[in-house]
Parts: sequence; C-alpha cells; structure tokens
Amino acid sequence: MQWGYILTKKRMTLKAEAIHVVEEIPAKIFAKRRKYFIEEMLPDSIAFILSNPECIRSNDTDFPYRQSSDVLYLSSFPEPQSVLILSNFDGKPEFKMVVRPKDRQREIWTGHRLGVEGAIEKFACQEAYTVDQFTQVVNNLLSKAKNVYYKFGQNEEFDELFEPAWKKYSSSLHNPETITHEMRMVKEKVELDLMRQAASISAEAHCVAMEVCKAGMMEYEVQAEIERVFMMRGASGPAYGSIVAGGENAICLHYSENSARLQNGDLLLIDAACEYRGYASDITRTFPVNGKFSEEQLEIYNLVLAANKAAIAFAKPGVSLKQVHERASGVLREGLIQLGVLGPEMDSVENEEKVLKHSGKNGNKSTPVILRDVFMHGTSHWLGLDVHDVGTIGTRSTHAKTMPMVPNMAFTVEPGLYFDPDDKRLPKKYRGIGVRIEDDVVTTAKGCEVLTSGAPKEPEEIEELMAIAR
Repeated sequence: MQWGYILTKKRMTLKAEAIHVVEEIPAKIFAKRRKYFIEEMLPDSIAFILSNPECIRSNDTDFPYRQSSDVLYLSSFPEPQSVLILSNFDGKPEFKMVVRPKDRQREIWTGHRLGVEGAIEKFACQEAYTVDQFTQVVNNLLSKAKNVYYKFGQNEEFDELFEPAWKKYSSSLHNPETITHEMRMVKEKVELDLMRQAASISAEAHCVAMEVCKAGMMEYEVQAEIERVFMMRGASGPAYGSIVAGGENAICLHYSENSARLQNGDLLLIDAACEYRGYASDITRTFPVNGKFSEEQLEIYNLVLAANKAAIAFAKPGVSLKQVHERASGVLREGLIQLGVLGPEMDSVENEEKVLKHSGKNGNKSTPVILRDVFMHGTSHWLGLDVHDVGTIGTRSTHAKTMPMVPNMAFTVEPGLYFDPDDKRLPKKYRGIGVRIEDDVVTTAKGCEVLTSGAPKEPEEIEELMAIAR
C-alpha cells in the first residue's frame, strides 16, 4: 500500500492506494545486459567491472556499504571485494566473478557472505574465484587478451594487484564505462518502475515535512521526519545528504549542517530524496516555515515555479539538456527584469557580456547584476542508479549538453533563485531569499512524465496542506 496526497480546491485528504511495488530486477535482464556488453567489446577482450571499496568512518567502523552502480547494473551483486569478469575470447561469451570467501568467524561479526557457491548459484556466472586468487586469475586471462577493459582509480586494492600483470602483458587498455554508461543512459521499464517508487516515497516525505514544519523547530528535526518516511516505506535511505536549509541557509546550494532553528517568516528549502533498490530520486521543495508566503517570497517563488513548469513542458525527445536549461533561464531572465532585479539591457546572454565588458569583472559593487549572480547552476542532471547519473559530469561538455534526448531518459528539472543577503546590488526586499523547485522527469514518446508530482509545488496547495496540518 502507498499513501498519497489527493489535492482539491476545497480540501486535501490522505488516502491509501494500492500500487505495484517492484522488489527486484529479474535475473534475465542482467543476463541480457551482460550479453550486450560483451557484444560491444572489441574481439578477444576481457573486462573487469570493480566493486566500490569499503570506506572507514572512524577507527574500526565503516560507512554503510554501497555497491558500485556498474556492478549493480550488470549483476545486482551486493558485496564488497568483488569483480565481474566478462570476456569474448574466440567469440565465446563468458561471465566470471571474484568474491569474498565464506568465513564463518567473519560472518558472525559482519553478516552472511555468498561465497563462490552463492555467486555461481544466484548470479549465474560460469566460474567464481575468491579474492586471494585474483592475481592468478588476472595473469591467466591477460595472457590471451588483445584488449582489456579496466578503470584505474576506482578500487585501490584491485589496482595494486592488477597493474603489474597488465604492464607485463601490455594489452591495449579501455575504459569499461564507455560501454556501461552508454547503456545506462536509456532506462528500461523495470528501472522506471523502481524510480517511480523512489519518487513516490520521497514525495510523501516532502508532504510530511510540510505538515510538521513550524517556527522553533531545528532543521535536523525536519530532516529526521523526512528520513523516517524513507525507511518506513522500504527505501535503503537517502540517495544523497539531505539539505534542510531555513532562511539564508538556502543561499548555500549544498548546505549540509542542518543545525539551525527555523524562524517565523522564513522560507525552508528542502532538497532530499531516497534511494530505492539502488535507484535514486531527487526532489527539492521550498515553502514558508509559518505556512504562509509573504508577498516578496511569493514573487520569487512564482517565478521559479514558472521556470520549472516551462522547462518541463519543453522537455521531449529531440530536445537537449542545454535547451531545457535555456528555456528555464529565459523565463527567469524575463521575470527578473520585470521585478527590477535585472536591468532591461540584460535580456540575453550576449547583451550581458557586452555590459560586463564595459563595466569590469562581474561581482564588483559597481558591476550590474546578471542572471548568473542569482541562478548559478544548471537546470538539469541525469538521474538513475546515481543521483548525478552517468553523463552528468558531461553536462558541462558539449556532447552531453547538446545530445538530443530519446524516450526513457531520466533527468531533473531544478531552476532556482538565490539572493545573497550581503549583496547590496540586489533589491533589499529579496535579500536572503533562496528558492529551488526540483522534479524528476522521464522522456516519453512525445513529451515527458513527471515522477515527483506527488509533492505539492503550487503555492496554494502548499499553504492548504500546511493549514490542515495545523
């Protein structure tokens, strides 16, 4: 059962809805992915897909372990100290694994291990080896490989064992991510089902945050309510560090302290979402701590909301992330000119550059305000197994910015406006206001689907939800 908010003009009710919840991806899908990966490799190749290393939190305790996304994508194998080995020698596809050995004493302390037998039985590999056999396995395989797919820098333990053998045989080196990341860009139906569930849980958490929020609470108290919903609804936890930023804290894009007291009359920006079965969601909502937007807050909020909605309406196959960003930026630019934040001469990037060329470096007290002063990040990033999914770093590159989207690509739409309280060039009534509205979106055949629509973003809906809770 899934709890969802049903909004009407007169009232808001909470009702239970039965929805299909995906528990896990079928084994045949992983087999199909591995088959495709092997077919994409050069002839007589061997590929090593590495697990993430465990990370020490303090002394002899580790952070909760999270498997590398490429290992999850190709197998769902959850344990550290593991390697997927894919090969196509003489045109024959093979799948092998390296895993931790069974160890009763270690398992008493840190949990069950699948071992070699479990890897073969549950993950359909033809052969499996223990970690202490990795060097021998690598030498045997590299001796007959013309091409090797391996990414250095991901797991130092395996790098130290792999590098001497690779140098010995001097095989041509390739990055396996050139294949896996291309595969991961377009989502399969089962992936989208998992992402819908992640988004639904996260949307519910944002509704709960709006219900409980009141002046005098600590930011971390609201964070606790949000993350409680994540865990209660079966998510593994937050997909990233939750941002709960009251008042001027919202000006810091990746604010993480979450330790301030919420003040009456301030806005609260929450950027928080869960990970479900490995797949991330990513939602930002901004709302008034006391449940009622002020006139100044509403002017900025409605402008950001208009940019969010315009960008979503514009997103479809054939459109690029760069174009989505330009659409959102255009709405913000026009609105800021109308509000008197930007001068009328700042109606385009080209005109901004001309003005700055004559006025000196941007940011000086005498320099005119430009859009980048109050909207300094991109509108979108890719979404999937990683919250900043494959291709995201490339959104600052020409290819990923201008690449036309196809159906079943998932990304965020998150315009925002941030008014530095110390920037005297900005209108005084807006200083200290930070607003971001972020949704998760998937391209469809003709347009797009918003996965995060369960989290209210219309100001009257937010105010009504908060009023009912009070």
